[in-house]
Parts: sequence; structure tokens; C-alpha cells
Amino acid sequence: MSGAQPVKINQISETRKKEANSSFFVICREIQRNITPMKAIKEPGFLPAIFNSIPNPIFALDKKKCFVLANQAFCDLVALPGCDVAGMHIDVVFSPEVSLLFKGITGSADNREIHISNRSGMINPFLVSRITASFENRDLDVYTLKDLTENKQAEESLRESEVLYRTLVNQLPNPILIHIDGKVVFANDLILGITGFNKDEIIGKNVADLLTDPADPKNMAVFRNLTGDSFVEEEEFEIRTENRKVVIRNFLLRNSKLKYKGQDAVMTILIDITERKHLEKYVLSRVIETEEKNRKQFAADLHDDLGPTLSSIKLHLGMLGHSKTPEKFAETLDICHRQLAEAIAKMRIVANNLMPRLIENFGLEAALNSFAGTMQQEGIFSISLISNLKGRRFQKQTELHFYRIICELINNTVKHAGATCATVKLKYANGALTLNYTDNGKGYDVSQINTKPGGMGIGNIIHRVNLIDAKIQFLIRKGKTEVRITKQL
Repeated sequence: MSGAQPVKINQISETRKKEANSSFFVICREIQRNITPMKAIKEPGFLPAIFNSIPNPIFALDKKKCFVLANQAFCDLVALPGCDVAGMHIDVVFSPEVSLLFKGITGSADNREIHISNRSGMINPFLVSRITASFENRDLDVYTLKDLTENKQAEESLRESEVLYRTLVNQLPNPILIHIDGKVVFANDLILGITGFNKDEIIGKNVADLLTDPADPKNMAVFRNLTGDSFVEEEEFEIRTENRKVVIRNFLLRNSKLKYKGQDAVMTILIDITERKHLEKYVLSRVIETEEKNRKQFAADLHDDLGPTLSSIKLHLGMLGHSKTPEKFAETLDICHRQLAEAIAKMRIVANNLMPRLIENFGLEAALNSFAGTMQQEGIFSISLISNLKGRRFQKQTELHFYRIICELINNTVKHAGATCATVKLKYANGALTLNYTDNGKGYDVSQINTKPGGMGIGNIIHRVNLIDAKIQFLIRKGKTEVRITKQL
């Protein structure tokens, strides 16, 4: 007996039976029609050559379950040299489990899957197909074995791919739906947390009913844009409270058309943009507050600085007409000249605060030197600027934001740290621009300042740092606050 061992015997679908019959039994039927006595088969000829060239194992059994003939592929499978199987009983070739199947009622082996060990010891699955034939006035059962190894491997690979696909889809951070004509046919696990339904309830449900805002169930417009000519690839969707005043969650729906099991479908990916919306509102409110702050500062500068000076000039110009002596006239005119020079200087300060022209023309280093000189000249604050830039220029936005940040830092120092002087170090090295800011004040708690009313400076600084994609650190050294900002260029 050969080493053939059955592993399992399964009923095969009618489709696979037809698949096997379609190619191999056409040849077998031709053999059946043209079959002649055994001595004719043994003679060299075209028909035996065809029979032995068939790649699938083929053999014929008589009523006693003895082999009448077999092709070379079958002999190779069961390791019988010379293909001399005529007269052998099936029990000699197959194991008891397999031979029992062929010894059963007529046709019991037909359309079955069996497992047979080949000559190398590997167990391969085969599909059995059967036809009846007449040979030398004997009724024979002719069997074809189709190797299903590649089919099984393909099926296993497909199952593994499906498992991998579902695992990957369920591991994605976004809820995903696939729907056909508005009916859900697939949903990943994240949908459950959003909708509160289980998988069985979701499949087959209308996508509009699945994601409808419970506070506004009639708001169906977003889902009408998922089919037909009104199909929209990207759209926002929000869930509000019952009174429609507060948004609970915001989603961005990204829709794409695809084929799902041979049908036209739409895949909808839900991206939770609630945090992004909150951030956008926060940034917008900060921008508006900053603009209002700048307007107030601009108005204050005009009213408190330029206003009195211009009023005084107007007053003295009116006095010129009443001057009795040339000396008095010259004195009044000299006062007007000095006040006009003061007004022009203050106007330059105001204009410089709005948009430093030195930055546009000469760069960050020059603008900071001018700013430090102005403050020291007026006795407001002492600034020590240490820089290795040597006139090096950077992107306009980088220079402008660094300048505004330094101005805001000085403002925080004066308001919160009680300092009289500060040191500003600018260093460019290894493709990075670094700012180190220190002062002689008492230091300040960044978190506390940022929560106080009117304490907008730190928030503005951090916002500007983020706008230029830089990094900021607030360090406490010996009770002093040091700010370090690094921008990779």
C-alpha cells in the first residue's frame, strides 16, 4: 500500500464539479467513445499519448474495485513506477479511509474533496469527478482528480487578506461606512461608539437615519449629497443640542465612489473636527482681541502723545499774532519748532509700532537696535542687544514675528516683572535662529499671567511662535524668567 493518507472528505459544490468536468472529462469522454481492447491501448498511438499527457490524475475501476487503467499523472501521485496498475485492488493503492469512499455506493466518490499524500509526503487536497464508461464489455467508473492546492492557498490568502483588511479598517482612527443606494453594507467598529447601534443594527440601515442629528432629525440635506448628480466629495456635518444653540460635535464627511462586491457604492469617512473647530474659534477670538488691543493702543498714542503736542503748537501759533516784540515772536516760533520736532518723533514711534519700516528695509537686527535706542533715549527701559546676525536677513514673516515677540516680552517685563533692563540675545547657528530673553525683574508665572484679565501677552507670543512653526520654552533660573525661542530655517 502506498503512503496515501486521507485528511478529510468533503462534499464539493456543484459549481466546482462543473469546473472540473469542463476540461478533463471532455478528453475522458473522447477516450470512452474510442476505447478499444487492452492490446490496442498498449500499442503506440496518438490516443494513449494524449491520455498520459493529461496533467490531472485519471484512473478507471471495474465493479470489483480493481484498476483497469491509469495515466502517468496518477502513477506519479501514488508513486507506482511504470504506471502498471492494471488488476490492482483499490485497497493496495489507497488508504482504508479513501478506498472506502470509492468502494461505497455508485457515485459516492463523485464531487468530493479528498486529501492524499504525494510521493514527498505532502498532503494535497483533490476534487474527485466521475463518469461511467464501457470497456471490453465491462462497465467502468472513470475518475479524475483535480489538485486543489493552489485553490486552497488562494482561498486562504483571500481569507487572510480579508482579516487583515478588516483589522486595518478597524484600527483606523476614523469611523468608516460603505453604503449602496443609501443602505449601509459595511461599518467599522468606531461607528458603534458614535451611533450607539451594534453591528447587526447598522447593516442595512439608511445612512441618513444612522447619522441624523437627534436634535434636528429633519436635517437631511447633507445625506442627499451622497448620491446622484448632487454627490459631494467633502462636507461638514454637526450635531447640536436639542435647542440647536450649542454644537456637540463636528464631523467632516469625505465621500468617494467605489465598487463593493460588484456594485456601485459610496465610502464615507467621518473625521472628527470638533477640536479643530474649537481651535479655529480660539485663534479667531485671539486675533480679534489683538486687533482691538492694537486699535486701542493706536488711539491712546494719538490722543495722549500727539494730541497734546499738536494742541500746544496750535496755541503758540495763535500767540504769534499778539507778539509785541521781535524777541517774543522769535521765542514763540522756537517753541513751535521744538514741539513740531517732538510731534514728528512721536508720529514715527506710532508708525513704527504699526509696521517697522526698518525691518522691511534693513532686517530684524537693525529694527531692534533702533527700538532699543529709542527706549533708552527716552529713559523708559534699558535693552542690551547681543547678536551675531551681522545684517543677515530671514523670511519677512519670521523677522516680523520675532520683532513683535520681543516687544511683547518687554511689555510683560515692565508690567509683571518690575524690571528696568533686559538682555536680548539673537544667535544664528546650524540653520536655526535662537532668541534668549532675560531681565532683572522678579520673574513671573506664565500660567497665572495667561489666565488673568488683560494678560494677553503670553497668548499672543505663543500664537506667533506657532505661526512660524518655532518652539518656545519658559525657564525659571534663580527666580528670573528666561524665554527661549528656536526657529529652524
